[in-house]
Amino acid sequence: MATTGIINGTLMRLYKDSTAIGYATSCQMNITAAMREILTKDSASGGWREVKKGQLSGTLSTEALYAGPGDSSTNYLFDDLFTDLISGTALTIKFTTDVSGDNVFTMSAICTSLDLNAAVEENTSYSASFEVTGAITKSVKS
Repeated sequence: MATTGIINGTLMRLYKDSTAIGYATSCQMNITAAMREILTKDSASGGWREVKKGQLSGTLSTEALYAGPGDSSTNYLFDDLFTDLISGTALTIKFTTDVSGDNVFTMSAICTSLDLNAAVEENTSYSASFEVTGAITKSVKS
């Protein structure tokens, strides 16, 4: 049954195929429409800029706690993302609650950056950024 009302951010996750990107503390999807100028000498806009939609693009990011190679979870972890970043592998990423009836945004994306953070007496964490290649599709989780 679909989630009702405002969705709790804890439910939203990034998945590589159907495997959660593990120990995430936040995730974000950005979709942008570039604007192209259409102002001409014949425009009646009084000098105001006129635009139309151009190319669409998207990015994803996540912040997560770091778990080393001894971790036994089945999640997709920093070490997996490191391998993908080095190889330039395009990943199938889903942004969803994974609840039946809720939206699933699916895309192909390439990991473009990893930042590993280790402060004194704090959890080691990392952030990962992705650039979408191709279209983002929206479906409903069955």
